[in-house]
Amino acid sequence: MGRRAGVIRFLARLRDDRRGVVAVILALTLPIVIGMVSLGVETGLWFAARRAMQTAADAGALSGAREIMDGLTDYKAAAVYDAQRNGYSTASGATVTVYNPPISGAYTGDSNAVEVDISQPQGLLFSRLFLGSLTVHARAVATQAQGNGQYCVLGLDTSAPDTVYLNNNATLPNANCGAASRSTDPNGLVVDNNAHISGAVGVGGSSYYMGNNGEIDSPVTTHAVFDDPYAAVTTPTLPSCTGQTSSGKNNVTINLTPGNFCSGLNFSNNATVNMAPGTYYVQNQFSFQNNAVLNATSGVTIVVVGNYAIDVGNNAVMNITAPTSGNYQGLAFCGDRNGDSSVTQVFSNNAVLNITGAVYFPNQAVEMDNNGTSNANGCVQVIGRRVIFNNNANLPNNCSGSGTRPITNMSLALVE
Repeated sequence: MGRRAGVIRFLARLRDDRRGVVAVILALTLPIVIGMVSLGVETGLWFAARRAMQTAADAGALSGAREIMDGLTDYKAAAVYDAQRNGYSTASGATVTVYNPPISGAYTGDSNAVEVDISQPQGLLFSRLFLGSLTVHARAVATQAQGNGQYCVLGLDTSAPDTVYLNNNATLPNANCGAASRSTDPNGLVVDNNAHISGAVGVGGSSYYMGNNGEIDSPVTTHAVFDDPYAAVTTPTLPSCTGQTSSGKNNVTINLTPGNFCSGLNFSNNATVNMAPGTYYVQNQFSFQNNAVLNATSGVTIVVVGNYAIDVGNNAVMNITAPTSGNYQGLAFCGDRNGDSSVTQVFSNNAVLNITGAVYFPNQAVEMDNNGTSNANGCVQVIGRRVIFNNNANLPNNCSGSGTRPITNMSLALVE
């Protein structure tokens, strides 16, 4: 009986003894804890791989869409190349598939869109106890997007440096008056020596130059494609030479009607010229100097015919409103499309450009400098092979309802 009682007391003490319980629990649960931690680490690796793969897919889609936007055909090679540069190639076990147009999503009908799909099997650690295999996927779609910037300046040369050049306190102070350069040169757009642009800025390449306190208020859009808004404008067969007075000075007032001025126009010393609505073809010279005033505010286009440089300065005033319809819609000045590319058309020395319309010289440079200004309520687009603003030139802009054709850009966007 005593022995039995002793056994019962021993079992009771053993039942109530808590020493070593934690060790037992830990021994039982440690494999589970290690497994959960390992699975968490592994899941993190999968997410990191997914992020890196998405970056590669994004880069590939943008590169392929860029090829199409540039009119090239090897979009697949471009997309695969950028995916490989980001670490995903056949050698790494990845599969990169490129589609144009996309085969799924909202852009299946967009011939400008490129879809890139990347997949890659992942090595399994602890998860191999639960999973037979795991493949990570990433997908991206890029296409062309219409830019929403508002531009009043456009340099058309696609490769030259200084295609748009602002220098020495030149300003584009209106947020609706941005500057665009089609050039892919690293210095295709330059803002230097206290020059300032308040509006949108776009460049055809991947870079631009800003120095010596130059200032740009808005983000710069790179790799943008700008169309010439007046590319469809044609110059008709010229009419016969007019016999109207084509020169004058010393306070003279001349009234003109549309025609072909074969000897050009030359006015100075407070002369005033009033132009009736229509198109004025001007050959050989266009000179307004020394306070001469041109009033042409009822729908006038001045077509500069030939390879000469116009001469507008010394306080000359240009009051011009372009037509709002017809072949020359929106054009105040229109240069010869085949003009000599070495010619620079200059508005300078306190010239005042009260213009509603475009100053358009598609194959020549346009330069505004030495305090050349525009009426704050006017609308001036400046489009040339190159566009130069220098020495305090100032160009406000308000083109709503003016008949000018907008300067727009196409850029690339990731849409899926």
